[in-house]
This record gives sequence, C-alpha cells and structure tokens, in this order.
Amino acid sequence: MTLDISTLFAVTVFTTGLGGFLLLFAWLQARATTALAWWGAGFIVSAVSTALFGARGLVADVWSVQTSGALMMLAYALLWTGARVFEGRRPLLPAIAAGAIAWLVAWQFDAFAHSLPVRIALASCLVSGYSALFVRELWRGRRDGLVSRWPIMGIAIAHAVFFPIRIPTVMSLSFPLGMPAAHNGFTSLLIFTPLLYAFALVFLLMALTKERAELRQRYAATIDPLTGIPNRRGFSERAERLLARSGKDQSAATLLLFDLDQFKRINDRFGHRTGDAVLGLFTQSALHSLRPLDLLGRMGGEEFVALLPGVTTATAIAVAERVRHSFEIAASEFDGHPVAATVSIGIASTAQGHCDFDSLYAVADAALYRAKQKGRNRTETGWPLSGTADRPDTGAALPEMITRA
Repeated sequence: MTLDISTLFAVTVFTTGLGGFLLLFAWLQARATTALAWWGAGFIVSAVSTALFGARGLVADVWSVQTSGALMMLAYALLWTGARVFEGRRPLLPAIAAGAIAWLVAWQFDAFAHSLPVRIALASCLVSGYSALFVRELWRGRRDGLVSRWPIMGIAIAHAVFFPIRIPTVMSLSFPLGMPAAHNGFTSLLIFTPLLYAFALVFLLMALTKERAELRQRYAATIDPLTGIPNRRGFSERAERLLARSGKDQSAATLLLFDLDQFKRINDRFGHRTGDAVLGLFTQSALHSLRPLDLLGRMGGEEFVALLPGVTTATAIAVAERVRHSFEIAASEFDGHPVAATVSIGIASTAQGHCDFDSLYAVADAALYRAKQKGRNRTETGWPLSGTADRPDTGAALPEMITRA
C-alpha cells in the first residue's frame, strides 16, 4: 500500500508543531525547567522547516531549500541546547547559529548549489554533529538514575544514522507534492520516519522532565534542607537497608546518636542564625570524621545520628571522639561570639543483639541520656534494653580520654 506523500508531509508538520507547543505548554507549567522551552522551540522550528520544504515548487527555492535547510539546522541546535540546559550547562549562542550559518554560506557557492551529493553530505554532517552533541549531553548525566534518557539517546543515534539514507529520497520527490507521481512504499516509509521520531521524542522528553521532577520531590522529602544530609525519614529508610545487608553478611554495625549540648541556650543568646551555623558546623565535623560509606542524618532539632557498617563498638568510640573533639574546636567561637558548643554521644551496636534500627536507636538514646546526666560533652556506650538489673556503668568503663564530666 502506498501512502499519499503530501498527506504524510502535512501530518508530520502538524505532529511536530503540536509536539513543540505541548513542550512549551509544559514549560509554562514548570518555568524552572527551561529545557522544555528550548525543546519546544526546536520542534516548532522543525515544523516550519518541514512545511517550507513541502511547499517546494509552490514557493521560491530560496525558501523551500535554502531557508528550510537553515531552519532544520537551527531546530537540531535548539534540541541540543535543551539537553545542555537540562544537564545544568549554559547555552552556547554562537554554536546554536553555527549550523544554519554554515548552510546559508555554502549556498553562495555554485558548486554546492548544483550538487545534490554535496548538499546531502553537508546536511548529514551538521545533523549528525548536533545529534551527537545532544546524545553527549544526556550521556554526561547518566548517573542520575533517569531511565527515560536511554531511549532518547537511542532514538537520537538511530535518527542521525538514518538521516543520510532518507535525504536523497526526499530530495528526489516530485514537486509540488500534490502532483500525480509514482512513489513506492519504501519512499513513503522514509517520509514517515520523521513523524515517528517527533512523536516518540516529544513523549520521551516530557517523561524525562517528569521523572526528574519526581526524583527531586523524593529527594526533598528525605533530605534536611539546612544541612543537606538525610532527615529522619531518609535516614531510617537507608539505615534499615544497611542493617539488613549487615545481617546477611553477619557483620557488625554501630549507631552513634548525637545531641548538641544546651542548644536552646545558644539560640537564645546568639540568635537562630548562629544556631543554624552551629548545626552546619557539626554536620561538617561529623562528615569529615566519618567514612564515605557511613551514613549521617539529622533526626530533628539538634539531634543527629550516624550508622557505621562493619564497625565494632571499640572503633565506633574512637570515631565518636574524633567527631566530639573536632566539633568542640570548630564551634568554640563563631562570628566573634564565644559559642563554646559541645555534643554528647550515645553508642549502640548490633553486637549487642539488636539488628533493627528502632532497637539500636532506643539503646543509643538511653546511652545518650546517661551522657547528659553525667555532665554532657562525653561519649557513652549502650547496653541491652532487657536485663536492667545488672547493667554496668559503661561510661565509667571508658578510658579517661574518652569520657568527660
């Protein structure tokens, strides 16, 4: 069955333009995602380019061939720029116009204007170049976990490879398109591919931006905005996974519970700005003392927690003391004020028989309470919640350099 070529061109123009307006509409709903605006403009320019080329024989060649080709290069440049902006990089305005300018300049030479193979070669090189840049930008951000970027890159690569095959057939069509002419099914299929490309790409680009928005919402729901580390929800979810893995590996894991001493006094005396800065100082002190695989979170207010997989209680005590000492030094003075902030720490380990987060937290919280009772700015280890009658005074058992009244 042979499809009508003029109808295919009309449907391609309509679909491409509609896709562009849908992307622009999506941008109006999410102004922060400016990539949608670049992509929408690219599809609209592509629709105008296709319409001008389809009008060949009805309008002068300067519009249907020269201007149409320049707009096509601009459309691919806008799509590449959208990918660049999506990955957080600035648009390169000279590079956006470079392809269109190169196409128009080439038409000033008779050898180019009268040679279809040369025109095909230049168009293919420019389209392939912009498509490669488009794919390169998406490839750079591949580690963000957005699944939609992979089919987008595949479609862009296939389109760039297929482009040199399609152009000779398109250029050899009988114009005006409404004139009776014999076109086989393969020709119709080649004309039909831009329609499929536009439809699939618009759908996937919108899915990509939606996927990122959802990812950011999930991230915001689990990250403390002040310190940039997991909040209570985010920490507990990750801690349960780490503890489950430690249980399977039969390896120890230790929980450190931190509470900044007399934090309300700091807020009341020096103001909440200083209080927030002290929370940031503690976060940095803790991150500096912990390993990259350790998990640090803020449970709320001035309370923080860290989970150290594969670490025994003895090693955790040394880590806790590093955090305590470094924070005491860093927070001794801030902005000219003698803040003198300190932290108390409670420790619980899975070696005590607690393998879930809630149980570890309860033991560490009891140890932290004892640290507060014994004078603050010290580290205490926990004991099991059951068998309270013979609980040892673990704080007294710690070396003198570790405990501080």
